[in-house]
Amino acid sequence: DFLISQIVINHMKKTIYLIILLFITSYSFANNLVVGNPTYNSGANSLTFTIKWDNSWRINGVSGPNNYDAVWIFVKRQPCAANGVWSHALLSTTSADHSVTGSFNLVADAVTDGMGIFIHRGTSANNVIGSLTTTSSVTVKLSGTYNPALIGSSTNSDNFRVVGIEMVYVPQSNFYIGDGRSSNSSNFSAGNTIGAVEITSAKQASGIGAYSNYVSSPVYGCFIPLPSTYPLGYNGFYCMKYEINQQQIVDYLNTLTYEQQAARLAVWGARFPNVGNTYFTNGNNYRQMIKVTTAGTNNTVPAVFGFDNVWNAYLPAGYLNWQDLTSYLDWSGLRPMTEFEYEKVCRGTLNPVPYEFPWGTTVMNTSSGGMTNANTINETMNMVMEGIVHFNWDGGPMRSGFAATPTSNRLQAAATFYGVMDMAGNVCEQCVGGGTGFNYSTFTAANGDGILTNRGLANTTGWPTDGGTNSGTIIKGGGFYTGGGGQTAQMMVSDRQFYNGDNRNLSNTRDRNIGGRGVRSY
Repeated sequence: DFLISQIVINHMKKTIYLIILLFITSYSFANNLVVGNPTYNSGANSLTFTIKWDNSWRINGVSGPNNYDAVWIFVKRQPCAANGVWSHALLSTTSADHSVTGSFNLVADAVTDGMGIFIHRGTSANNVIGSLTTTSSVTVKLSGTYNPALIGSSTNSDNFRVVGIEMVYVPQSNFYIGDGRSSNSSNFSAGNTIGAVEITSAKQASGIGAYSNYVSSPVYGCFIPLPSTYPLGYNGFYCMKYEINQQQIVDYLNTLTYEQQAARLAVWGARFPNVGNTYFTNGNNYRQMIKVTTAGTNNTVPAVFGFDNVWNAYLPAGYLNWQDLTSYLDWSGLRPMTEFEYEKVCRGTLNPVPYEFPWGTTVMNTSSGGMTNANTINETMNMVMEGIVHFNWDGGPMRSGFAATPTSNRLQAAATFYGVMDMAGNVCEQCVGGGTGFNYSTFTAANGDGILTNRGLANTTGWPTDGGTNSGTIIKGGGFYTGGGGQTAQMMVSDRQFYNGDNRNLSNTRDRNIGGRGVRSY
């Protein structure tokens, strides 16, 4: 288990560079990732920038996850003309058109839709784990196509933003849904038996079919058989290493038009981008704080969003309803995960353990808000034990990846089989799935295309359009205000008590405990 344990060493260790770069808008910041200021070469139609991040790995051909971490890189462009609109710049779909040079033999993988590239350790990195201590130089080739088409007069002096999101590769493999618990309720199971269900290539190729193949009662599954196009989790995909953090939401908001910003604020009623100190979150919550720091101009110039405190950027974002989550994912070229994929990310290829948590045991601990270095970029829980999870405290989320330390193993870091962090506690995950109240069988592995509606909403075919009950969405993993006692079941991998949906992620509200993350098929 040494290699599996070491994957989660030093997650979220911060560097001094992050403190310096937080307010330089030409830099991208996400957790412990630093992406440098891009330089545009108009003749080659390319961008060059630097990149580094901590806690990178590639594990090859050993017992364990057999995977690697990566950074999803995508580009936004804004014409310099007055009130230019930000568009998603499609990149070349040929990997050889992109290059990475540096000391760590990183490689760039293009994707077929051109929405970005993945940067990760190449195959020469055999069972390598550690931080990328020096920067590598990346050059990406722009295709010349934009989603949506560039609006306004475009010049070589246009603004570019290179955005990076840390991801983890989840390889193609068989795995189990359901944990084989002693009695069934809403959990996945082999029909009326208590057995777990193995997801295989055959099941993905033909579809898992009727509800009776994966739950014990028709109320717990989709009333339409799930076809081969529904992502069961067998195929390989990338999953965000951490939950969407508050800085990532700020980056997203700061590329929206005034009209789109206004629509996202309108969830709360009379809040407008042209009023300073207007909150995207509920109000002046010192931990969950995203607000207008520079007021916009009514119907023309969008606002600038930010925080009062540097450390707010490092916390996972709550107050995300389903439309907020899917808007961010469409904007970034990702997609929502299914609850089948959630179980794979947590359990991996191991046999299920009844009532297990994402780190593979039935033991869970918390300090109920007790912290060391609280309200800083280095905050951690004030205890080190197996299955440390942030819950049973109503004060807000903790720093993403807080449980991992230089000496922690998988259990102490509460990491999943593949090295994904915070799949239980902190803020709740939102997945596609649930019971019989909504036909989610039309959901596919289609990724976002970077184009949002005038109201700033996702418009990808097949995605559920709203949260709430009977919506095709399900909340998983629990969050910081999830209580102890009976509520701890929410943190179990196979818990599906919200199979019927939950109004906390409905479009007319925002709940401080609800966040999420995305995945990407390739």
